Amino acid sequence: MDELESRFVFVDTSMYQSKNFQFYQHALGRFTDLCQENAINLLMSPVVEQEVRSHLISQGTEAARNIKDFKKTIKILRNLTNLPQHSIFSELTKETINENLIENFDNFLFDAVYEEVSVGEASLESIVNSYFNKVAPFSDKKKSEFPDAIILSSLLAWAKKNNSQVYVLSTDGDMADFCENSNGWLIYSNDLDRFIGDVIFTEDKLKDLSAFALDQYKAVKDEVEALFEEQLDSIEYTSSGFDLDNEITEIETSALTIGSINVIKADRDYAEFSLELTFDVEAWHSFSDYDRSIWDSEDKKYIFVAQSSRHIRNTVKCIGYVTIQYEEGLSVNTTLDSVEVEDSYIELDPNEGIELSFVEHDLFAG
Repeated sequence: MDELESRFVFVDTSMYQSKNFQFYQHALGRFTDLCQENAINLLMSPVVEQEVRSHLISQGTEAARNIKDFKKTIKILRNLTNLPQHSIFSELTKETINENLIENFDNFLFDAVYEEVSVGEASLESIVNSYFNKVAPFSDKKKSEFPDAIILSSLLAWAKKNNSQVYVLSTDGDMADFCENSNGWLIYSNDLDRFIGDVIFTEDKLKDLSAFALDQYKAVKDEVEALFEEQLDSIEYTSSGFDLDNEITEIETSALTIGSINVIKADRDYAEFSLELTFDVEAWHSFSDYDRSIWDSEDKKYIFVAQSSRHIRNTVKCIGYVTIQYEEGLSVNTTLDSVEVEDSYIELDPNEGIELSFVEHDLFAG
């Protein structure tokens, strides 16, 4: 099974027909359930709607005629009125059959369809060019496939307009060729049962939203680390443990590592994480070195205050926050939304770091 790349799906007349138009039974029935559960979004073309209605009436009328003919061949059984099967001789007109078939289809349209794709979306110029150049869905054997051309052209336009791929479920090979040349906008499948399996597989992953969110974090992990490294340089660092006039300069951050990653919020479209960040900060800490300063015992003040500098490496820990989005609960839609370090101000205690070097500045330097 594979994860879905989109939740939008279109079903061609050929696929409905291959499943005997059983909209509430077997595979099509499960498909309808998934539409009602908002696991998938069914797109309907008015062309397909009219084609299905035409097929239902045609096949319903033929079924009524076959029932009538069949009754003639078994008319001897009319004498066995005590058999449960005798009800087969009850009146069943083509009007009754067609009315029920159409009602069933109308119920399906109401229950399952997410949006109708207008034929006005189709590009007449593209259709005409495809016809004269025998490009799918037109071919030597199928030169008059204008309905399919209208359907596919309008679907492609809809996909581009809504910036979303669309699955096309069909048993028509020419539709497969068209989808293959759609630059990835239309994804062809001739297996409804396999598609249903992929939907269920995708939904099962969303049952544990925390685990799903962590999986999506892995997809943006490198980008997260790069952005955190940039943000570390934007933090205001100050020196603690000495006088207020001490200065900290030549600050460099390095060796960022991300420890524990905790999901603090997750739904079907969005997740937020808190992360433990550990990194090194190297900096020069300049301070007043009174041990080397000259003290005037009479005036009770320093004549000269010596300056020294320590090059210190501190290891810092803080919390970072990350938000990601995965629209419609699909891994393929995962994007990094925001990265933020909790602290914009960090104090560095040189006495808690590693001293890399020490410089005593000239007492009488100009």
